[in-house]
Amino acid sequence: MAEARDELVLLDEGEPARSEPPGWKLLIADDEPEMHGVTRMALQGLRFAGRGLHFLSAHSGAEACAMLAADPDIAVVLLDVVMETEDAGLEVVRHVRDELGNHALRIVLRTGQAGQAPERQVILEYDINDYKEKTELTAARLTTTVVAALRAWQTIHEVMRLNRDLADKVAQRTEALQRSLEALEQGERAGRRMQFKLLPRRELVVGDFAFSHLLLPSEFLSGDFLDYLPQPDGRVLFYLADVAGHGVASAFVTVYLKRFVATQLDSMRRDEVLGDPALLLAQLNTELFRDDIGKHIALSVCVLDPVRRLLVYANAGAQPPPILGTGKGAPRRLGQRSTPAGLVESAEYTSERLDLPRGFVLALASDGVLELSSEGDAEARLARFADTVHPGLEHADALAVALGCSAESALRDDIALLLLRDGAAR
Repeated sequence: MAEARDELVLLDEGEPARSEPPGWKLLIADDEPEMHGVTRMALQGLRFAGRGLHFLSAHSGAEACAMLAADPDIAVVLLDVVMETEDAGLEVVRHVRDELGNHALRIVLRTGQAGQAPERQVILEYDINDYKEKTELTAARLTTTVVAALRAWQTIHEVMRLNRDLADKVAQRTEALQRSLEALEQGERAGRRMQFKLLPRRELVVGDFAFSHLLLPSEFLSGDFLDYLPQPDGRVLFYLADVAGHGVASAFVTVYLKRFVATQLDSMRRDEVLGDPALLLAQLNTELFRDDIGKHIALSVCVLDPVRRLLVYANAGAQPPPILGTGKGAPRRLGQRSTPAGLVESAEYTSERLDLPRGFVLALASDGVLELSSEGDAEARLARFADTVHPGLEHADALAVALGCSAESALRDDIALLLLRDGAAR
């Protein structure tokens, strides 16, 4: 093997000497003093990767353990087996690997009494990197053994360095991601507060009729929304909407919807919309396509005339449909099957009229209520929901209790509930 030769460099007066990189630390652990001298002589002048050797000596296993514990930069140990005891070297191996946890150190076991530590047994039972009998270690073989050990130590430490760098980068990225998530959660919490401020007050009483509602988002923000809007002539327009999906994008569309409804009611078409809410659904469908919102909305729009006890309603794909409970017979499902607004450009909607019976309760809900249970098909889940709607319900909160959901529930989907109750016969 070609060895790099040290050069004699003459320095000009005042020229600083070039600093020599620190040598590779090699520990000779042997209780025979002559082995230290022979080893140093055989390896003197050896250079690997531009660095020489820095020799350290230990004359017992205990001394070797102490030195290795104190200096983790020792790269290679040439370790005798028999020192103060017959297995002192093997105890050093166990101490280094098991107690110090040093797995980078290259351990070359050297023995002059192979019978004391048979190679096959030692290799299988101890974490060593090489096994040599002292009689076979010529200067050339010793050089080869040490260079191979140094190369392995260097590779291991390079991998360890890369792992540390990677761990640091992962930690930095994780910290940055955590900060981003915290900022996002703060934004979502702020958005949630704003969305809830857009909701109507929890209860509204108009003559004999009482409105109440409950919104339970499955995330910070909800894709469900509802509103009831008293009009100057005493009528009340109310609706419950379920935007496709949930989260931020769907919550944005609920704000769009509230603005749209308010604009329609403030326009010259107020009387038309109140008399025929299907017109509002048709216009919403048109504007969703025109504005390229990319979301469709399932909703029911109703208008209550408290004086005439009349309900005018239209459905745009709401599932479940509005449920009317009277306490006489099975609850009634209101509205024809139809298409969510924004799904089909040519969708058509129809308004229907209902003379309200005494003591009724009307429930509007988003399809999250149908996800509360996975038992049965869609029709069975719809029937179970309808069965919970009865005149004994005093508030939307009571409907939520009957359904088995609350603000603390882990929900698969957003849930919105709007309850209209007639108190005239109570």
